[in-house]
Amino acid sequence: MNFSNTSKKRLATCHKDLQLIMNTAIQFSSIDFGIAEGHRSVELQQKYFKEGKSKIDGINKKGKHNYNPSLAVDIYLWINNKASWDKETLSYVMGFIQGIAEMLLWQDKITHRLRWGGNWDMDGEILIDQSFDDRPHIELIKVK
Repeated sequence: MNFSNTSKKRLATCHKDLQLIMNTAIQFSSIDFGIAEGHRSVELQQKYFKEGKSKIDGINKKGKHNYNPSLAVDIYLWINNKASWDKETLSYVMGFIQGIAEMLLWQDKITHRLRWGGNWDMDGEILIDQSFDDRPHIELIKVK
């Protein structure tokens, strides 16, 4: 599989590690997905904050989407020729994407790990101990 032109354009606003991770993942994924968002303006960040779609306002604290290039990406699933945000399938696809990222990190092709919006504290307990469910979201974190 390959990304649509719209997804390619959105992904182009992201950090090179995210670009490599996502471009590799789409080639091997058994479930099609697209890029919903990469870089996000401060104005859009404030809108999402006011609507409760983000915990970050973009002014007092900058979100990973607010960097240029973006340090975060949001995806959607493409199932039966339409966009989907099915929670179970998103969890499956994000696990696959994280596996691709770990492989690329191990191969020294990228310099970041990923943190997923369904497991913010990265303890393996999906959503149980999370205060905010953001399954379409994945972001870069520095490797120490």
